[in-house]
Order: sequence, then structure tokens, then C-alpha cells
Amino acid sequence: MKWLFAQDLADAPTQWHQKLLALTLRVGVVLGAIVYVPSVLAAWRAGLLGLVALDTIVLGAVMALYLGKQWPIRVRATAFCLIVYVLSVGLLMTAGSISQIYLFGFSILATLLLGLRAGLYASGLSALTLLFLGAAGLAAEGMAHPNIAEPLLGWTVISLNFALVNFLLTLAVGLVISALNHALEREVGARQTLERERAFLRTLIDAIPDLIYTKDLSGRYVIGNQATLTRFKLEVESQLAGKTVFDMLPPELATAINAQDLEVVAGRPILNHEGLSVDAEGKPAWYQTIKVPLRDTQGEITGIVCVGRDITERKNLEALLRQSQKMEAVGRLAGGVAHDFNNMLTVISGYSEQLLESPGLDARTRNAVLSISQASDRAATLTRQLLGFSRQTILQPQVTDLNAVVTQTSSMLRRLIGEDIALKTVMAPDIATVMVDPGQLDQVLLNLAVNARDAMPTGGRLTIETANVQLGDDYVAAHLDCKPGPHVMLAITDSGVGMTPEVLGRIFEPFFTTKTVGAGTGLGLAMVFGIVQQSGGCIHVYSEPAHGTTFKIYFPAVGRKLAPPRGAETPAPVRGTETVLLVEDEEGVRALALASLTRHGYHVMAAVDGHDALQTLQAHDGSIQLIVTDVVMPRMSGPALAQAALTRWPKLKVLFMSGYTDDAVVRHGLLQGEVSFIQKPFTPAGLALKVRQVLDQV
Repeated sequence: MKWLFAQDLADAPTQWHQKLLALTLRVGVVLGAIVYVPSVLAAWRAGLLGLVALDTIVLGAVMALYLGKQWPIRVRATAFCLIVYVLSVGLLMTAGSISQIYLFGFSILATLLLGLRAGLYASGLSALTLLFLGAAGLAAEGMAHPNIAEPLLGWTVISLNFALVNFLLTLAVGLVISALNHALEREVGARQTLERERAFLRTLIDAIPDLIYTKDLSGRYVIGNQATLTRFKLEVESQLAGKTVFDMLPPELATAINAQDLEVVAGRPILNHEGLSVDAEGKPAWYQTIKVPLRDTQGEITGIVCVGRDITERKNLEALLRQSQKMEAVGRLAGGVAHDFNNMLTVISGYSEQLLESPGLDARTRNAVLSISQASDRAATLTRQLLGFSRQTILQPQVTDLNAVVTQTSSMLRRLIGEDIALKTVMAPDIATVMVDPGQLDQVLLNLAVNARDAMPTGGRLTIETANVQLGDDYVAAHLDCKPGPHVMLAITDSGVGMTPEVLGRIFEPFFTTKTVGAGTGLGLAMVFGIVQQSGGCIHVYSEPAHGTTFKIYFPAVGRKLAPPRGAETPAPVRGTETVLLVEDEEGVRALALASLTRHGYHVMAAVDGHDALQTLQAHDGSIQLIVTDVVMPRMSGPALAQAALTRWPKLKVLFMSGYTDDAVVRHGLLQGEVSFIQKPFTPAGLALKVRQVLDQV
């Protein structure tokens, strides 16, 4: 039963108590003023001057309590109840038995204003007061029980009956008020809990970077989180409410989204839909969307709930990954094609050189062989482009000054691009050094200059610029192929026709070209991309139709000093008498190399693969100074052969040859300076010179 007394004013005044007291005092003043005049007139005519004084004092006291809002609520409530009690006693002493109702009012008011405990006390006080007034003979005439002769006994009966009724009435009112207060407390508590949860959920929704919003059945926005407001460039939610998608997005896009909303309203949710939309700046952006029906407690659809996530960055990464996988796949194919092609070119160019060295050739035959040799050279250039694209070219990086390379190449570029194109170089004087292959860098400049020339058929401007730059984390986050830190930028800008976004997205693809048939192979920019990537740099393109194109290449700065230039070296003799083991699975290349080395004085033994070479080594009685072996062969590769041979004959020297260099062992050895290598296609003289250089190494 403790809850019955939980709302006593003495324990905890509530807002309900304050409102009830204010209302009671206001009604008391108004009704007291209305009743005061007739009551005073009636009492005056009856000669009840004491009652006149009592009414006046009571009305004044009630008005004072009404105006004294600064007083504590307990004081005002208690004083008001005591005023009613005094009025009740005065009326009992002057007006008669009908005045008992005021004692009831005293108990009820005490219960309402001060709580059930105070009401019960007031009920007891009322019963004792009635008994005392009767026993002392202070009550008005007519208060005695008419059928009981003894006055004391009559007053006792009246007082006990009054106490019983007053107690029951007070208890009933207290129970009702306590129950109402208890229910109100639970409702207020539930409402506060709901408000806290609502505030928590709203804070959480606004903190989520995804778009979260709701719509009604007509497609009008109802609520939207902060990400939604940001996307539509709105400041407050009221600016969004009531609008439709047609008010916020382009018509074509709005129509498509509205069609989705109609599907959801029909009870068909849309889950993880990926579609192209626009961001806050109006730029194309990919969004992953979830839309589900919003239902009420009866399960009826009342609107739509939507969650949208910006996946533009993920889509860009996926495109970059697909492009990388495509480049890698085509690169492997290109490397394999170049390997086989280089074997054939080695035979063609080798025998062409031998024929050209033959005496007695007539002019017609010599011109024909020369044409064959030149065609072979052009084909070799094409395979070098393939290897450069597939990043399988062996680079010879060295500390390089980009300004020096640009200066040396500028004169050749001016002749290449023509007189109607103005070439300008803007080079930073304090440029840092980079680790690149100068020869490959020349190829990069030549290819980019040729592309720029083709983009300016009626003339224009070509600018080559170098500068020191610092790539920060923000730039690297947006360009994942770059690394943070100091770099040297090489920028090539033309004033040509520019490129559309579709063309811009494919320019580094192998065999992709916008030129007419026969005007280009589509390998130039692919080779540039491969060389830059293999050199540890990154390349980005900026272009718009009719606004030209800029290629920006970033090479990591090394900060080392340039090596001093070496003086002219006297070519070493190419003849020798050493014993050489030639290992080559391609019959034409093997025959050509055998004939070339034999002609230059070497004693040559030939093997078709690694197993055959090991058997030859074991069967040979004399010493062998050099193994010349292909890298990729059936049954046993060149590196495996070299490892097995050097384990038994550690003084052997090895020269690798290959049409491509995608062998991890060879590449590792080259980086460590432990392996000698000659790239196919090679000429007989070039092979003889390389053999001599390897044999002469200390």
C-alpha cells in the first residue's frame, strides 16, 4: 500500500499539485467573491456579525494565497486547507448542521492538495472538531439528534457517523487520486523513455554517413538524416519535408526513382540496388539503395524507408582492378608473343647480317636483304613496345637529371613534331634526381610528343615542364597507384583537341587507338604506362574536349648526386678461343648462334635443353668457360641449369638470353648484378661482343 502515499505533497511536490492548487485558488477567489456579497448581507440582517467578519477574513486570506505565488507550495496548500477548516468551524457554530459539508470539503481538499495521508488526518480532525463543538455546547441550534434525549449521546452518534462517511469518502478520493497519479507517472516515464530512445536513434541516424529518409505514400519526403540534407544542399529538415524526388533531382533520374518507389509501395522491397545518380555537386555518383515498405502496427503500408550508400569510390576501385587485371592478362599474352616473335627475329636479323657481310652480292640482292634487315629492326621495335607495355623490359635505371634528359631530347622532338607546333620547356632549376632508365625515358617523351602532334593537326603548343612536388596522403588516397613523399613531376601539355571521358578511360589499354587504320598500333601509351610503372612512378591524364591534354608523370625523388660521365671506351675484341656451351631449344636460333660464335673463334658445344646441357658438361673432359643459355626451355629452365652447373663447377660463367624477362630468378639476379643477360633479337656481332664481355669479367 505504499503507492497510496507516493504522491503526498509532503514527500514530493509535483507539477500536478502545482496546477491543482493554482486552479483551486483561482476558483476559490472567483466563487468566494460571488458568494461573499449575498452571504454577508444575509448574515448582517440576521445579526451574525461574527459570520460577516469570518467571511471577510476567509476571502481576504484566499486572495492573499492566490497572489502569493512566491511562497512554497506546501505553505500555500496547507494554509488554504486551514482556511476551509476555520470557515467550516465558524459555520458550524453559527449556521447549523448544513455546515458539516464544509468539513467534508476540508478533508477532500486536504486529500487533493496535500495527499491521502493529510486527507486522513484532516478527516480525523473534522470528527474530533464536530464532537468537541457538540460536547462543549458551541454548535449552532438544531445540531442535536432529534430522537436522542441526551445531548452528549446525540453528538457522539452524529460525530461517529460523520467520521465514518468522511473517512470512507476521503479514502475513496485518495485511492482514485493515487491510482491516477501512478498511471500518470508510468505514462510520463514511458514518454520520457520514448523521447530518450527517439533522441538516441535520431543522433545515431544523423551520425551515419549513409542517406536515410522516409516518404509517405504520395512520394513526399517526411524525414531525412544529415547525410540526406547534405546531398540535397539543405540546412534543416523542414526544407526537405513535403517535397518529392521531382523537386530534388533531374527529371529523367527522378522518373526512374519514382518508379522504384511505386514498386515498394506495392509491397515489393528493393534490396541492394546499385544505380547511377548524382552527388551534392551534380556529378555522377553510384549509390547502393535499400527501400522497404514502412508499416503501421496493423501491418498496413504507410510509406517508404530508404537507405542509400555512396559507392562511387568502390566502383572506381572495381574499375581500376578490372583495368589492372585486363592489362596484366594482355601483358602476359604480349610477353609470350614477344618471346616467340623475338626468336624468329633473331634468326631473320642474324642471317640478314651474315648475308650483308658476304662478298660478291649484287646490288639487287643486297637491297632485298637490307629491306629484310630493316623490316626486322622495325619488328624488333614493336616487340620492345609489347615488352614495355607488359613491364617485362629489363631496365637499366641510374640516377638521372630529368632536366638533362628533356634538354637532350628537345632538339629531336622539335624535328619530330614539325614547325607548326611551338615547343616550350619550363624546367625547375633545383630539380631533384630520380632513378630511371634514360633510354626508356626518351621513349616516354617521344611517344607522348607523337600523340600530342597527332592531337594538333593544324598546329599548336607543346609544353614540357619539370618540378619538385610533394605527394600528400589526400592525393595518394585519390590516386592509389602513387606513393606519398617527394617526387619529381614531368608534365607534357598540348593545346590539341582533347579527349572525351570515354576515350580518357581507355587510353592506356593496349591496341586501343582513335587513329585511322594503319596510323597507329595502340601500343605507344600502353608502353609509356608500363615504363612508368616499372620505374616506380605513376602517371595521370587530364583532358577535356577542345581544351587540350596534360600528362603528369611522377617519379620518386632519390636525392643522390649524378655519377660522373665516363670517358670513351675502346671496344673490346670480339674474338676468342674459349669453350662455350650453347643451350637453346629453338633450332633456328641455336644454329645461328652456333655459327656466329664458331666464326668468331670459339669452340662451341650445343645442347637442346637443360638436361642435355648437364649431360654434355659431365661427358666433356676439358674445361668449359661459359654457358650461353635460353631462359625458358622445356624440362629444365636456364636458371635451374645455371644453379645445377655452378654447384659443381663454380668458376663457370653464365650468359642468359631470352625474348622476354618475366622470370623471377633472372630478374632477381639482374637486380643483384649477378647475372649477365642479352635480349632477343640480337645480331651475331652483338652476341659475340656480349660473350666476350662476359668472359672478360673478373
